[in-house]
Amino acid sequence: MNSRLEWILTGLHLKDELLPAFINEGIDDSLLVGLTDEDLKSIGVGKLGDRKRLLKEFSRMTTSGFAAQPRTAKPSAYPSAKVIPKAVPARSHSETFSDEPMLASAAKPYINSLGLPFVPIPRGKTICCIWQLRVKDYAQYCSETGAAAPGADFPQRDDHPVVNVQWDDAHLFCEWLTKRETWLGLIPPRLTYRLPWDEEWSAAVGLTYESGATPKARSGVVEGYPWGELFPPTLGAGNYHQRFQCDGYPETSPVGSFAPNKLGIYDLGGNVWEWCMDLYEKGSPHRVLRGASCFNDDPLYLMSSFREHHLPDHARNNVGIRLVIAPSIAGDPWLKN
Repeated sequence: MNSRLEWILTGLHLKDELLPAFINEGIDDSLLVGLTDEDLKSIGVGKLGDRKRLLKEFSRMTTSGFAAQPRTAKPSAYPSAKVIPKAVPARSHSETFSDEPMLASAAKPYINSLGLPFVPIPRGKTICCIWQLRVKDYAQYCSETGAAAPGADFPQRDDHPVVNVQWDDAHLFCEWLTKRETWLGLIPPRLTYRLPWDEEWSAAVGLTYESGATPKARSGVVEGYPWGELFPPTLGAGNYHQRFQCDGYPETSPVGSFAPNKLGIYDLGGNVWEWCMDLYEKGSPHRVLRGASCFNDDPLYLMSSFREHHLPDHARNNVGIRLVIAPSIAGDPWLKN
């Protein structure tokens, strides 16, 4: 590659989309450090996450190369990988984003190293990703670890939700991302990435207290849908089954394509099902999924309170991941009964 700009854009899977715009504006390596968020907007970098990731990469550079030096050794906890981050990203104050995960708010989300924004949810210390995990996020994991990339039998772009991900795959992804960002100094050791618990997912979608000791007992008890009280979904409500004619996507849609809920979280209904941590009921090996998908049209399945369940090795084109960041707890949180 002929320039650091090209190297950075390639690493972030943005080369084909953005390199021509940088070239057209006459921006070379010597100008990257001085670019601002407004500059990137004017160039045509429309997504907040992409701008944040680019600014982090540019902040590592001087006019002669990368400013920061890599750590002399990495902790043994960092997973084996084909690509190790070259330097710890600079942390700078932002009026738009929070630099500290636990200080995130709807107005100032925390942005992680993959460009994923996180906001708080009620009734706890957990912060929730506003988007479902994207194809390009999982591709970064596969690139660094050698894990197999899941596919789909319909076209998907980098900003579509990754699908065909088993519950166990989600566990390994969260473990990798936790160790990666701890190594980079982006999150303290007391925090961890994981899937949401069933009741955390309910809080994110806007449900209040639900009676019932298990996800099975709580399933379908509270009336209502992510878009409101009435069925079917209205135009623009989200990515739902084609028979409703409420969106223009035959399969999955890019994350964040529709309006967020009042907490600033997108796609909690439709697009793809989302794995949760919980067992569906005591003694069952099945794990919980929430939110339905773009292939479902049954009113029961589309209710905010409905719980689907499958074995943890279940993987289909309608199943994906949403991440949360939360304080670590003693023991293995993936084994809660």
